[in-house]
Amino acid sequence: MVLNEAVLSVHTKETQTALSIARAGLRMYMGKQMGVEHDDIITYPLEGGDAVVTARRVAEVDGHETLYLLSSEGVYADPTFEGSPARRTVYQYVKKRGVVLDHMAALTQATGGVRLRSGTNTYGDDGASSGDCEQPQANLMSVLMGSGSLEIDKGANLNGTSESLTVGSKQAVLDSLNLDWDLITNPSFAVDYEDELPDYGTLPYDSFPTVRFNGSLTLDKNDEGWGLLIVKQTLTVEDGWWWDGMVLAGHLVTPNNQIWITGLAVAGLDGLGGYTDIRDKTEIKYHRCYAYKAGEKLSHFVPVGGTWWEGM
Repeated sequence: MVLNEAVLSVHTKETQTALSIARAGLRMYMGKQMGVEHDDIITYPLEGGDAVVTARRVAEVDGHETLYLLSSEGVYADPTFEGSPARRTVYQYVKKRGVVLDHMAALTQATGGVRLRSGTNTYGDDGASSGDCEQPQANLMSVLMGSGSLEIDKGANLNGTSESLTVGSKQAVLDSLNLDWDLITNPSFAVDYEDELPDYGTLPYDSFPTVRFNGSLTLDKNDEGWGLLIVKQTLTVEDGWWWDGMVLAGHLVTPNNQIWITGLAVAGLDGLGGYTDIRDKTEIKYHRCYAYKAGEKLSHFVPVGGTWWEGM
């Protein structure tokens, strides 16, 4: 009788642990499988057992999202008892986002005001030709605003599908862009370079690395580069600086003129309402190829709400 109760207790622990491992396997897969390529099947050692996670493509939702069904089998055997291991399997539908954000405007300001001075160029028209990359040519608006005001001086140059659109709040901007700012600024979200710029002299131009700074950052003409630049706090860029790709900043400060961003830029993401003053001969020009290339390494899985279940 005592032995049977002991065996039952161990079996109950094994099955509970197997379920915990299975669920942890789903979370680990979604957190670690980033970029264009992902593993169709992978095993993670967890909690003294294994989670075997399989991703099965279900359907293409649109040009930037694909629906997958993930299954995670948790396998656990108590090392003090002999017998077959316990197995529990959980399932979750997820979408793989092929872009870190949706392209809406050449310049987006989530909070705070923007002034475009005379001689600035904010171009939503696509700077890439039709055959430059696989994505179809597309024009955007010049400026997307959250809650702040937009000042456009006489002599400021804008083009695109429209000059501007104000959506009313930082959250409305994030929703419009499908941008999870908290996720990509979380240190557990892997990037190529953390709190340092790469040595661009050693990188091929088509590499487009992901670079994240967790504080504030000042860059000048000697720090020019390409890829996805994420600055959680304030990004200050000096005279002569250029960047090809995507710039995402808590706050963008441009104290001088002659700055070039070719791709797209999003600022005001810290929610503090800082003012962005874009000065003479500064150009922010949409370029779909650079923007897509910069964001593709952060392709990631997003769970579809209400679709988790346990099966046999």
